[in-house]
Amino acid sequence: MSELEELLKQIRQKYNVDSVPLKVGGKELKVVQFTDFESYLEELIDSQQVGPKDLPYWARLWESSLLLAYFIGKQPLVPWQQMLEIGAGLGVAGTYASLCGHQVTITDTNEDALLFARANVLLNGAKATVRRLDLETPEINGPYEVIFGAEIIYDPSSYPLLVSFLRKALAPNGTVFIARSSSLHVPAFFEELTRYFKFKQTVQTVRFGGESQQVSLYAVRFKDR
Repeated sequence: MSELEELLKQIRQKYNVDSVPLKVGGKELKVVQFTDFESYLEELIDSQQVGPKDLPYWARLWESSLLLAYFIGKQPLVPWQQMLEIGAGLGVAGTYASLCGHQVTITDTNEDALLFARANVLLNGAKATVRRLDLETPEINGPYEVIFGAEIIYDPSSYPLLVSFLRKALAPNGTVFIARSSSLHVPAFFEELTRYFKFKQTVQTVRFGGESQQVSLYAVRFKDR
């Protein structure tokens, strides 16, 4: 049994999943994802098996991750440049960036998310590294010239940890790219962030699954020292 077959076996023992085509830029990926994510969430909520903070939002294919994937994939190729995806979930952005030729490490704290990310990397023949990263006790192999993540600023309790991690992991002249739904208001994050960093914001419309979503994309750099 191949590594991919073993990963898919582990995933299917817990979840109903499909492998679906996904077009990003000029490339078509195959993505292992939940057959019906919304129904799965409803079942969890109705059964009261987990609290709101423990719901598996990592398992959703977010519109913001598609925009982030396209944007990261378009970055210039630099032979020595190391990229880090945090809060990767299904690993779509990191997988796409790897297929575009970038050196990428894909990370998440959730073990099931890492199973999906590893499966998606192998399914697409990408060369990205996948590993667990805990912001509370991070093992940082950087510094990284590019750090990126989609929908990673939804939990206010994580803001100090996240900003502290970025200060340690980002190269002095590096950039952090963050994508989030524009409907999510997170002023407390930017209050924490701007103690050490400056940022620029752009807003774009992403069309996916017959619906349109406004997504904010941030380019974050250290303040001038």
